Amino acid sequence: MKTYLSKTKIFALALVTVFSTSFTAPAFAGNDDDKKAEISYVGNVNDLPVYRLSLNNEAKQSYFVSVSDNEGNIIYNEKVSGSKIVRNYQFDADLYNDYDLTFTISDVKGKTVSVYNVSNNKKVVNEVAVNKIK
Repeated sequence: MKTYLSKTKIFALALVTVFSTSFTAPAFAGNDDDKKAEISYVGNVNDLPVYRLSLNNEAKQSYFVSVSDNEGNIIYNEKVSGSKIVRNYQFDADLYNDYDLTFTISDVKGKTVSVYNVSNNKKVVNEVAVNKIK
């Protein structure tokens, strides 16, 4: 009876180990292109929005960053290279108020790595509160 319980415990422990490792392994598997490039809103400087490009470039390849308007006209184009690239972009208020911006990051071969659309929406909120005092 004693050996039967110890064999059962060992089998149960092995079974739990197999299941726990099989469920955690897929969590680390993923597409590296999703983490490679990111555009984020940083804030305003002189009442103009600032956007930050963060590009994790472990292979130290060259990439093209282009910014275009709604009609597809390229407003800005730049070739970047290095290992960990961080760039800030700020555009004129007249240009930004009239158009939505599209950031496109592509490699030298022309393969698109990421595309980000930036739109500007302003909301005016008037809130009126009436509270009973007595």
